[in-house]
Amino acid sequence: MVSSSDSWETQSGAPALPQAEERVASVQPQTDGAIKTKQLPEFKVSGCFSSHMVLQRRKPVRIFGFSRHPGMKVNGRWQGETAEGIVDSKGRFELIFKAREAQREPSRMVIYSGCGCAEFEDILVGDVWLIGGQSNAECHLSQCIQVTPELYDRISPEDCFRLFCQTQVGAYELRDNCAEPAHDIIDTAWRWQRPDRDAALNFSAMGYYFAKELSKYTDVPLGLFMICAGGACLRELMPAELANARGYTLGANMPVGGYYNTLISPLLGLEFYGQLFFQGESEGCWAETAPRYCGDLAAFVADERTRFRTDFPFYNVQLCSYRTEGPSFFPYHEIVRLEQFDALKAIPNSYLAVCRDLGALPGDVDWAHSPHKAELGRRLAMQVYAYEYGGAAAMPDPAEYESPVPTEVKRTAKGFEVKFKYSGTGLKTGDGGALTGFGIRTVDDVKPAPAEAEIVAADTVLVRCKREAQTAATEVCFAYDFSAYMADANLVNSFGLPAPSFRAACSK
Repeated sequence: MVSSSDSWETQSGAPALPQAEERVASVQPQTDGAIKTKQLPEFKVSGCFSSHMVLQRRKPVRIFGFSRHPGMKVNGRWQGETAEGIVDSKGRFELIFKAREAQREPSRMVIYSGCGCAEFEDILVGDVWLIGGQSNAECHLSQCIQVTPELYDRISPEDCFRLFCQTQVGAYELRDNCAEPAHDIIDTAWRWQRPDRDAALNFSAMGYYFAKELSKYTDVPLGLFMICAGGACLRELMPAELANARGYTLGANMPVGGYYNTLISPLLGLEFYGQLFFQGESEGCWAETAPRYCGDLAAFVADERTRFRTDFPFYNVQLCSYRTEGPSFFPYHEIVRLEQFDALKAIPNSYLAVCRDLGALPGDVDWAHSPHKAELGRRLAMQVYAYEYGGAAAMPDPAEYESPVPTEVKRTAKGFEVKFKYSGTGLKTGDGGALTGFGIRTVDDVKPAPAEAEIVAADTVLVRCKREAQTAATEVCFAYDFSAYMADANLVNSFGLPAPSFRAACSK
Protein backbone atom coordinates (compact mmCIF):
# COMPACT_ATOMS: atom_id res chain seq x y z
CA MET A 1 0.00 0.00 0.00
CA VAL A 2 1.38 3.40 -0.96
CA SER A 3 1.56 5.82 1.95
CA SER A 4 -0.01 9.26 1.94
CA SER A 5 1.93 12.41 1.15
CA ASP A 6 1.70 13.40 4.83
CA SER A 7 4.23 10.70 5.72
CA TRP A 8 7.19 12.66 4.37
CA GLU A 9 8.64 15.43 6.49
CA THR A 10 10.59 18.44 5.26
CA GLN A 11 13.53 20.14 6.90
CA SER A 12 12.57 22.91 9.29
CA GLY A 13 15.19 25.24 7.86
CA ALA A 14 13.75 25.25 4.33
CA PRO A 15 13.74 28.54 2.42
CA ALA A 16 10.45 30.37 2.32
CA LEU A 17 8.65 31.06 -0.93
CA PRO A 18 10.39 33.92 -2.79
CA GLN A 19 9.02 37.36 -2.08
CA ALA A 20 7.40 39.66 -4.63
CA GLU A 21 10.28 42.13 -4.64
CA GLU A 22 12.55 39.38 -5.95
CA ARG A 23 11.47 37.49 -9.06
CA VAL A 24 7.83 36.81 -8.24
CA ALA A 25 4.91 38.66 -9.76
CA SER A 26 1.93 39.17 -7.47
CA VAL A 27 -1.48 37.80 -8.30
CA GLN A 28 -3.58 39.92 -10.64
CA PRO A 29 -7.34 40.33 -10.28
CA GLN A 30 -9.31 38.05 -12.55
CA THR A 31 -12.57 38.85 -14.29
CA ASP A 32 -15.19 36.35 -15.38
CA GLY A 33 -13.36 36.02 -18.68
CA ALA A 34 -16.02 37.90 -20.66
CA ILE A 35 -14.78 39.21 -24.00
CA LYS A 36 -15.16 42.93 -24.69
CA THR A 37 -16.91 42.84 -28.06
CA LYS A 38 -15.62 46.23 -29.22
CA GLN A 39 -12.04 44.96 -28.90
CA LEU A 40 -12.66 42.01 -31.19
CA PRO A 41 -11.80 41.89 -34.92
CA GLU A 42 -14.40 42.13 -37.65
CA PHE A 43 -14.12 38.38 -38.11
CA LYS A 44 -11.51 35.83 -37.05
CA VAL A 45 -11.41 32.07 -36.66
CA SER A 46 -9.52 31.07 -33.49
CA GLY A 47 -5.78 30.69 -33.87
CA CYS A 48 -6.21 27.08 -32.69
CA PHE A 49 -7.11 26.34 -36.32
CA SER A 50 -4.95 26.79 -39.39
CA SER A 51 -3.83 24.99 -42.50
CA HIS A 52 -1.97 21.70 -41.77
CA MET A 53 -4.05 21.13 -38.62
CA VAL A 54 -5.19 17.82 -37.16
CA LEU A 55 -8.82 17.69 -36.00
CA GLN A 56 -9.85 15.24 -33.30
CA ARG A 57 -11.51 12.11 -34.67
CA ARG A 58 -14.71 10.55 -33.29
CA LYS A 59 -15.86 13.83 -31.73
CA PRO A 60 -17.97 16.62 -33.21
CA VAL A 61 -15.59 19.02 -34.96
CA ARG A 62 -16.05 22.42 -33.32
CA ILE A 63 -14.61 25.41 -35.15
CA PHE A 64 -14.88 28.62 -33.14
CA GLY A 65 -13.90 32.23 -33.57
CA PHE A 66 -14.73 35.83 -32.80
CA SER A 67 -16.39 38.89 -34.25
CA ARG A 68 -17.47 42.32 -33.05
CA HIS A 69 -20.83 41.82 -34.77
CA PRO A 70 -23.26 39.92 -32.49
CA GLY A 71 -26.05 38.27 -34.43
CA MET A 72 -23.97 37.87 -37.62
CA LYS A 73 -24.27 34.54 -39.42
CA VAL A 74 -21.12 32.47 -40.01
CA ASN A 75 -21.06 29.55 -42.45
CA GLY A 76 -18.64 26.72 -43.14
CA ARG A 77 -18.01 24.03 -45.77
CA TRP A 78 -15.91 20.92 -45.28
CA GLN A 79 -15.89 17.70 -47.29
CA GLY A 80 -19.33 18.41 -48.74
CA GLU A 81 -20.86 19.21 -45.34
CA THR A 82 -22.13 22.67 -44.41
CA ALA A 83 -22.40 24.17 -40.93
CA GLU A 84 -23.78 27.44 -39.58
CA GLY A 85 -23.24 29.52 -36.48
CA ILE A 86 -24.28 32.88 -35.05
CA VAL A 87 -22.02 35.38 -33.29
CA ASP A 88 -23.34 35.56 -29.72
CA SER A 89 -23.62 38.55 -27.40
CA LYS A 90 -20.03 38.03 -26.21
CA GLY A 91 -18.64 38.04 -29.74
CA ARG A 92 -17.99 34.31 -30.07
CA PHE A 93 -19.27 31.93 -32.73
CA GLU A 94 -19.05 28.15 -33.13
CA LEU A 95 -19.68 25.86 -36.07
CA ILE A 96 -20.10 22.13 -35.51
CA PHE A 97 -19.36 19.52 -38.16
CA LYS A 98 -20.20 15.87 -37.63
CA ALA A 99 -17.64 13.49 -36.12
CA ARG A 100 -15.36 11.59 -38.45
CA GLU A 101 -13.01 8.64 -38.31
CA ALA A 102 -9.28 9.11 -38.88
CA GLN A 103 -8.36 10.53 -42.29
CA ARG A 104 -4.84 10.60 -43.70
CA GLU A 105 -6.01 12.17 -46.97
CA PRO A 106 -5.75 15.96 -46.66
CA SER A 107 -8.89 18.06 -47.01
CA ARG A 108 -9.88 21.72 -47.29
CA MET A 109 -12.24 23.82 -45.14
CA VAL A 110 -13.78 27.26 -45.68
CA ILE A 111 -15.33 29.40 -42.91
CA TYR A 112 -16.97 32.62 -44.10
CA SER A 113 -19.23 35.49 -43.13
CA GLY A 114 -20.26 38.89 -44.40
CA CYS A 115 -17.12 40.34 -42.80
CA GLY A 116 -14.45 37.90 -43.85
CA CYS A 117 -13.38 34.43 -44.88
CA ALA A 118 -10.82 31.85 -43.68
CA GLU A 119 -9.59 28.94 -45.82
CA PHE A 120 -7.63 26.02 -44.39
CA GLU A 121 -5.71 23.50 -46.49
CA ASP A 122 -4.03 20.17 -45.80
CA ILE A 123 -6.31 19.12 -42.90
CA LEU A 124 -6.01 15.66 -41.33
CA VAL A 125 -8.34 13.92 -38.87
CA GLY A 126 -6.76 11.95 -36.05
CA ASP A 127 -5.77 12.32 -32.40
CA VAL A 128 -4.60 15.58 -30.85
CA TRP A 129 -2.24 15.37 -27.86
CA LEU A 130 -1.39 18.26 -25.54
CA ILE A 131 2.24 18.56 -24.40
CA GLY A 132 2.20 20.18 -20.95
CA GLY A 133 4.63 21.04 -18.18
CA GLN A 134 7.74 23.16 -17.82
CA SER A 135 11.17 23.36 -19.44
CA ASN A 136 11.87 19.64 -19.79
CA ALA A 137 8.57 19.34 -21.66
CA GLU A 138 9.31 22.45 -23.75
CA CYS A 139 12.99 21.51 -24.33
CA HIS A 140 13.40 21.66 -28.10
CA LEU A 141 14.54 18.88 -30.37
CA SER A 142 17.47 21.09 -31.41
CA GLN A 143 18.84 20.67 -27.87
CA CYS A 144 18.62 16.87 -28.06
CA ILE A 145 19.21 15.85 -31.66
CA GLN A 146 22.96 15.38 -31.08
CA VAL A 147 22.10 12.30 -28.99
CA THR A 148 20.21 10.79 -31.94
CA PRO A 149 22.14 12.08 -34.99
CA GLU A 150 20.76 9.22 -37.08
CA LEU A 151 17.30 10.79 -36.75
CA TYR A 152 18.34 14.13 -38.22
CA ASP A 153 18.17 12.91 -41.81
CA ARG A 154 14.86 11.16 -41.09
CA ILE A 155 13.07 14.36 -40.08
CA SER A 156 10.39 14.62 -42.74
CA PRO A 157 7.42 16.88 -43.48
CA GLU A 158 5.71 13.78 -44.88
CA ASP A 159 5.43 12.16 -41.44
CA CYS A 160 1.78 11.70 -40.50
CA PHE A 161 1.80 14.09 -37.55
CA ARG A 162 1.57 17.86 -37.23
CA LEU A 163 2.96 20.33 -34.70
CA PHE A 164 1.60 23.46 -32.99
CA CYS A 165 4.32 25.24 -31.00
CA GLN A 166 3.45 27.79 -28.33
CA THR A 167 6.45 29.08 -26.37
CA GLN A 168 7.25 30.28 -22.87
CA VAL A 169 9.08 33.26 -24.32
CA GLY A 170 6.01 34.42 -26.20
CA ALA A 171 3.84 34.12 -23.11
CA TYR A 172 6.37 35.84 -20.86
CA GLU A 173 6.86 38.78 -23.22
CA LEU A 174 3.09 39.40 -23.21
CA ARG A 175 2.60 38.85 -19.50
CA ASP A 176 1.66 42.49 -18.79
CA ASN A 177 -1.26 42.22 -21.20
CA CYS A 178 -2.47 38.82 -20.04
CA ALA A 179 -3.69 39.36 -16.48
CA GLU A 180 -7.00 37.86 -17.61
CA PRO A 181 -7.60 34.59 -19.52
CA ALA A 182 -6.90 35.20 -23.20
CA HIS A 183 -9.70 34.21 -25.55
CA ASP A 184 -7.44 33.53 -28.55
CA ILE A 185 -3.92 32.29 -29.29
CA ILE A 186 -1.74 35.17 -28.12
CA ASP A 187 0.84 35.12 -30.92
CA THR A 188 -0.55 35.30 -34.46
CA ALA A 189 2.63 33.62 -35.76
CA TRP A 190 1.81 30.40 -33.89
CA ARG A 191 0.09 27.89 -36.16
CA TRP A 192 -0.06 24.25 -37.20
CA GLN A 193 2.95 23.05 -39.19
CA ARG A 194 4.11 19.97 -40.99
CA PRO A 195 7.08 18.36 -39.18
CA ASP A 196 9.76 19.67 -41.51
CA ARG A 197 13.25 20.27 -40.18
CA ASP A 198 12.63 23.82 -38.99
CA ALA A 199 9.35 23.03 -37.24
CA ALA A 200 10.67 19.81 -35.71
CA LEU A 201 13.88 21.27 -34.30
CA ASN A 202 11.93 24.07 -32.61
CA PHE A 203 9.34 21.74 -31.10
CA SER A 204 9.26 19.80 -27.83
CA ALA A 205 11.79 16.98 -28.09
CA MET A 206 9.69 14.79 -25.81
CA GLY A 207 6.66 15.40 -28.00
CA TYR A 208 8.48 14.92 -31.28
CA TYR A 209 10.15 11.66 -30.26
CA PHE A 210 6.79 10.45 -28.91
CA ALA A 211 5.02 11.13 -32.21
CA LYS A 212 7.83 9.69 -34.31
CA GLU A 213 7.75 6.45 -32.31
CA LEU A 214 3.98 6.12 -31.98
CA SER A 215 3.56 6.64 -35.72
CA LYS A 216 5.34 3.32 -36.24
CA TYR A 217 2.44 1.52 -34.58
CA THR A 218 -0.69 3.39 -35.68
CA ASP A 219 -2.09 4.79 -38.94
CA VAL A 220 -4.02 7.45 -37.03
CA PRO A 221 -2.65 10.94 -37.79
CA LEU A 222 -1.33 12.71 -34.71
CA GLY A 223 -1.49 16.36 -33.75
CA LEU A 224 0.78 17.71 -30.99
CA PHE A 225 -0.11 21.01 -29.29
CA MET A 226 2.39 22.58 -26.85
CA ILE A 227 0.97 24.18 -23.68
CA CYS A 228 4.21 24.02 -21.67
CA ALA A 229 6.44 26.82 -20.41
CA GLY A 230 9.96 26.76 -19.01
CA GLY A 231 10.05 27.42 -15.27
CA ALA A 232 6.28 27.12 -14.90
CA CYS A 233 4.92 26.18 -11.49
CA LEU A 234 1.59 24.40 -11.20
CA ARG A 235 0.10 27.54 -9.65
CA GLU A 236 0.98 29.41 -12.87
CA LEU A 237 -0.45 26.69 -15.11
CA MET A 238 -3.74 26.42 -13.23
CA PRO A 239 -6.41 29.15 -13.29
CA ALA A 240 -5.84 31.90 -10.72
CA GLU A 241 -9.07 31.14 -8.88
CA LEU A 242 -7.98 27.53 -8.38
CA ALA A 243 -4.48 28.58 -7.29
CA ASN A 244 -5.95 31.11 -4.85
CA ALA A 245 -8.35 28.50 -3.46
CA ARG A 246 -5.34 26.27 -2.77
CA GLY A 247 -3.59 29.08 -0.90
CA TYR A 248 -1.26 30.43 -3.60
CA THR A 249 -1.09 34.17 -4.22
CA LEU A 250 2.41 34.46 -5.73
CA GLY A 251 3.94 32.98 -8.84
CA ALA A 252 7.60 32.43 -9.70
CA ASN A 253 7.89 33.80 -13.25
CA MET A 254 4.32 34.90 -13.90
CA PRO A 255 1.36 35.83 -11.72
CA VAL A 256 -0.57 32.81 -10.48
CA GLY A 257 -2.63 31.67 -13.43
CA GLY A 258 -0.32 33.49 -15.82
CA TYR A 259 0.52 30.56 -18.06
CA TYR A 260 -3.04 29.28 -17.87
CA ASN A 261 -4.22 32.68 -19.13
CA THR A 262 -1.76 32.77 -22.02
CA LEU A 263 -1.26 29.17 -23.15
CA ILE A 264 -4.25 27.11 -22.00
CA SER A 265 -7.32 29.37 -21.80
CA PRO A 266 -7.27 30.09 -25.57
CA LEU A 267 -7.74 26.36 -26.23
CA LEU A 268 -11.04 26.01 -24.33
CA GLY A 269 -13.42 24.47 -26.83
CA LEU A 270 -10.69 22.59 -28.71
CA GLU A 271 -11.26 18.84 -28.90
CA PHE A 272 -8.24 16.66 -28.11
CA TYR A 273 -7.42 13.10 -27.03
CA GLY A 274 -4.96 13.22 -24.11
CA GLN A 275 -2.03 14.96 -22.46
CA LEU A 276 1.66 14.23 -21.85
CA PHE A 277 3.03 16.12 -18.84
CA PHE A 278 6.56 16.73 -17.50
CA GLN A 279 6.65 19.23 -14.62
CA GLY A 280 7.58 19.58 -10.96
CA GLU A 281 11.12 20.90 -10.77
CA SER A 282 9.81 24.30 -9.71
CA GLU A 283 7.85 22.80 -6.82
CA GLY A 284 11.09 21.14 -5.73
CA CYS A 285 12.49 24.56 -4.83
CA TRP A 286 10.52 24.97 -1.62
CA ALA A 287 9.67 22.93 1.44
CA GLU A 288 6.14 24.34 1.35
CA THR A 289 5.24 23.28 -2.19
CA ALA A 290 6.96 19.90 -2.62
CA PRO A 291 4.82 17.91 -0.12
CA ARG A 292 1.65 19.40 -1.64
CA TYR A 293 2.45 18.32 -5.16
CA CYS A 294 0.17 15.28 -5.35
CA GLY A 295 -2.89 17.25 -4.25
CA ASP A 296 -2.05 20.24 -6.43
CA LEU A 297 -1.51 18.07 -9.51
CA ALA A 298 -4.76 16.18 -8.93
CA ALA A 299 -6.63 19.48 -8.60
CA PHE A 300 -4.97 20.81 -11.77
CA VAL A 301 -5.95 17.77 -13.84
CA ALA A 302 -9.51 17.68 -12.46
CA ASP A 303 -9.94 21.37 -13.32
CA GLU A 304 -8.66 20.86 -16.87
CA ARG A 305 -11.01 17.92 -17.38
CA THR A 306 -13.94 20.03 -16.21
CA ARG A 307 -13.07 23.02 -18.41
CA PHE A 308 -12.41 20.91 -21.50
CA ARG A 309 -15.41 18.67 -20.74
CA THR A 310 -13.51 15.44 -21.27
CA ASP A 311 -11.92 12.80 -19.03
CA PHE A 312 -8.75 12.73 -21.11
CA PRO A 313 -5.97 10.23 -20.27
CA PHE A 314 -3.10 11.90 -18.41
CA TYR A 315 0.43 10.57 -18.94
CA ASN A 316 2.72 12.00 -16.30
CA VAL A 317 6.54 11.85 -16.26
CA GLN A 318 8.30 11.30 -12.95
CA LEU A 319 11.20 13.74 -12.66
CA CYS A 320 14.51 12.57 -14.06
CA SER A 321 17.86 12.51 -12.31
CA TYR A 322 19.97 15.66 -12.09
CA ARG A 323 23.65 16.18 -11.64
CA THR A 324 25.42 17.49 -8.53
CA GLU A 325 24.34 21.04 -9.41
CA GLY A 326 20.75 20.12 -8.75
CA PRO A 327 20.34 20.22 -4.96
CA SER A 328 21.24 23.90 -4.73
CA PHE A 329 18.38 24.68 -7.10
CA PHE A 330 15.83 21.98 -6.23
CA PRO A 331 16.51 20.90 -2.61
CA TYR A 332 13.15 19.09 -2.31
CA HIS A 333 13.17 17.44 -5.72
CA GLU A 334 13.05 13.89 -4.32
CA ILE A 335 9.84 14.72 -2.42
CA VAL A 336 8.16 15.78 -5.66
CA ARG A 337 9.11 12.45 -7.22
CA LEU A 338 7.40 10.57 -4.40
CA GLU A 339 4.36 12.82 -4.70
CA GLN A 340 4.20 12.04 -8.41
CA PHE A 341 4.12 8.35 -7.61
CA ASP A 342 1.29 8.92 -5.11
CA ALA A 343 -0.59 10.89 -7.77
CA LEU A 344 -1.12 7.67 -9.74
CA LYS A 345 -3.84 6.78 -7.23
CA ALA A 346 -5.09 10.33 -6.79
CA ILE A 347 -5.72 10.97 -10.51
CA PRO A 348 -8.08 8.58 -12.30
CA ASN A 349 -7.14 7.52 -15.83
CA SER A 350 -3.51 8.50 -15.31
CA TYR A 351 -0.19 6.79 -15.99
CA LEU A 352 3.42 7.33 -14.94
CA ALA A 353 6.46 7.20 -17.19
CA VAL A 354 9.77 6.83 -15.34
CA CYS A 355 12.86 8.66 -16.63
CA ARG A 356 15.00 8.69 -13.50
CA ASP A 357 17.79 7.05 -15.50
CA LEU A 358 17.60 9.59 -18.33
CA GLY A 359 18.95 12.70 -16.63
CA ALA A 360 21.90 14.75 -17.86
CA LEU A 361 25.24 12.95 -17.67
CA PRO A 362 28.56 14.55 -16.64
CA GLY A 363 29.52 15.21 -20.26
CA ASP A 364 26.24 16.85 -21.25
CA VAL A 365 26.12 20.61 -21.75
CA ASP A 366 23.04 21.33 -19.63
CA TRP A 367 22.65 19.71 -16.19
CA ALA A 368 18.96 20.60 -15.85
CA HIS A 369 17.67 19.78 -19.34
CA SER A 370 18.78 16.32 -20.30
CA PRO A 371 19.18 15.73 -24.05
CA HIS A 372 18.20 12.07 -23.55
CA LYS A 373 14.57 12.58 -24.53
CA ALA A 374 14.39 9.94 -27.27
CA GLU A 375 14.05 7.05 -24.82
CA LEU A 376 11.50 9.01 -22.81
CA GLY A 377 9.48 9.60 -25.97
CA ARG A 378 9.68 5.89 -26.72
CA ARG A 379 8.48 4.92 -23.23
CA LEU A 380 5.55 7.30 -23.45
CA ALA A 381 4.71 6.04 -26.93
CA MET A 382 4.72 2.42 -25.76
CA GLN A 383 2.39 3.24 -22.86
CA VAL A 384 0.04 5.19 -25.11
CA TYR A 385 0.15 2.50 -27.78
CA ALA A 386 -0.72 -0.13 -25.19
CA TYR A 387 -3.58 1.70 -23.50
CA GLU A 388 -5.03 3.88 -26.26
CA TYR A 389 -4.33 2.06 -29.53
CA GLY A 390 -4.78 -1.59 -28.61
CA GLY A 391 -1.09 -2.32 -28.34
CA ALA A 392 -1.52 -4.29 -25.13
CA ALA A 393 -2.75 -7.20 -27.24
CA ALA A 394 0.54 -7.18 -29.16
CA MET A 395 2.55 -6.93 -25.93
CA PRO A 396 1.03 -9.58 -23.64
CA ASP A 397 3.51 -8.81 -20.85
CA PRO A 398 2.77 -5.31 -19.43
CA ALA A 399 6.39 -5.10 -18.28
CA GLU A 400 7.21 -4.08 -21.86
CA TYR A 401 5.60 -0.69 -21.24
CA GLU A 402 5.20 -0.40 -17.45
CA SER A 403 7.96 0.05 -14.88
CA PRO A 404 7.96 -2.36 -11.91
CA VAL A 405 5.88 -0.91 -9.05
CA PRO A 406 5.39 -2.24 -5.50
CA THR A 407 2.14 -3.95 -4.61
CA GLU A 408 2.89 -5.09 -1.05
CA VAL A 409 5.50 -4.61 1.68
CA LYS A 410 5.52 -7.44 4.20
CA ARG A 411 7.44 -7.39 7.48
CA THR A 412 9.26 -10.73 8.00
CA ALA A 413 11.90 -12.11 10.32
CA LYS A 414 14.57 -11.47 7.68
CA GLY A 415 13.51 -7.95 6.77
CA PHE A 416 10.90 -6.47 4.47
CA GLU A 417 9.68 -8.35 1.42
CA VAL A 418 8.60 -5.95 -1.31
CA LYS A 419 6.51 -7.55 -4.06
CA PHE A 420 6.28 -5.92 -7.49
CA LYS A 421 4.00 -6.12 -10.47
CA TYR A 422 5.29 -5.58 -14.01
CA SER A 423 8.50 -7.47 -13.25
CA GLY A 424 8.41 -9.42 -16.53
CA THR A 425 10.37 -12.65 -16.39
CA GLY A 426 12.24 -11.36 -13.36
CA LEU A 427 13.60 -8.28 -11.63
CA LYS A 428 17.27 -7.46 -12.13
CA THR A 429 19.73 -4.60 -11.76
CA GLY A 430 20.25 -2.25 -14.67
CA ASP A 431 24.03 -2.30 -14.38
CA GLY A 432 24.49 -5.95 -13.41
CA GLY A 433 25.85 -5.00 -10.00
CA ALA A 434 24.49 -5.33 -6.48
CA LEU A 435 21.03 -3.93 -5.83
CA THR A 436 21.06 -0.32 -4.62
CA GLY A 437 18.64 2.46 -3.82
CA PHE A 438 16.49 1.08 -0.98
CA GLY A 439 15.99 2.60 2.43
CA ILE A 440 13.67 2.50 5.40
CA ARG A 441 12.06 5.30 7.35
CA THR A 442 10.67 5.48 10.88
CA VAL A 443 8.39 8.10 12.40
CA ASP A 444 11.46 9.79 13.87
CA ASP A 445 13.36 10.03 10.57
CA VAL A 446 13.35 13.15 8.43
CA LYS A 447 14.72 11.12 5.52
CA PRO A 448 15.07 7.36 4.99
CA ALA A 449 18.18 5.52 6.13
CA PRO A 450 19.96 3.39 3.49
CA ALA A 451 19.32 -0.34 3.75
CA GLU A 452 20.78 -3.39 2.05
CA ALA A 453 18.50 -5.11 -0.43
CA GLU A 454 18.54 -8.28 -2.51
CA ILE A 455 16.38 -9.71 -5.28
CA VAL A 456 15.11 -12.99 -3.79
CA ALA A 457 12.43 -13.96 -6.34
CA ALA A 458 11.32 -12.94 -9.82
CA ASP A 459 8.96 -10.35 -8.35
CA THR A 460 10.36 -9.81 -4.84
CA VAL A 461 13.06 -7.74 -3.17
CA LEU A 462 14.16 -8.37 0.41
CA VAL A 463 15.20 -5.19 2.27
CA ARG A 464 17.36 -5.94 5.30
CA CYS A 465 18.07 -3.74 8.30
CA LYS A 466 18.98 -3.97 11.98
CA ARG A 467 16.41 -5.59 14.23
CA GLU A 468 15.55 -2.39 16.08
CA ALA A 469 15.16 -0.46 12.84
CA GLN A 470 13.04 -3.23 11.37
CA THR A 471 10.66 -3.02 14.30
CA ALA A 472 10.38 0.77 14.12
CA ALA A 473 10.18 1.14 10.34
CA THR A 474 6.99 2.56 8.85
CA GLU A 475 8.00 2.79 5.18
CA VAL A 476 10.25 1.18 2.63
CA CYS A 477 11.53 3.73 0.13
CA PHE A 478 13.34 3.45 -3.18
CA ALA A 479 15.35 6.03 -5.17
CA TYR A 480 14.68 8.50 -2.40
CA ASP A 481 17.80 10.68 -2.68
CA PHE A 482 18.25 13.64 -4.98
CA SER A 483 20.26 12.28 -7.86
CA ALA A 484 19.08 8.67 -7.95
CA TYR A 485 20.98 7.82 -11.10
CA MET A 486 20.80 4.23 -12.22
CA ALA A 487 24.01 3.53 -10.29
CA ASP A 488 22.34 4.88 -7.13
CA ALA A 489 19.02 3.06 -7.59
CA ASN A 490 19.33 0.33 -10.16
CA LEU A 491 16.24 -1.91 -9.97
CA VAL A 492 14.70 -2.66 -13.38
CA ASN A 493 12.34 -5.26 -14.84
CA SER A 494 13.32 -7.85 -17.40
CA PHE A 495 12.70 -5.35 -20.22
CA GLY A 496 15.03 -2.80 -18.64
CA LEU A 497 12.40 -0.33 -17.46
CA PRO A 498 13.49 1.26 -14.17
CA ALA A 499 11.43 1.21 -11.00
CA PRO A 500 10.04 4.61 -10.02
CA SER A 501 10.89 6.50 -6.87
CA PHE A 502 8.35 5.28 -4.34
CA ARG A 503 7.47 4.96 -0.68
CA ALA A 504 5.34 2.09 0.51
CA ALA A 505 3.92 1.44 3.96
CA CYS A 506 5.16 -1.55 5.93
CA SER A 507 2.53 -4.04 6.99
CA LYS A 508 2.21 -4.65 10.72
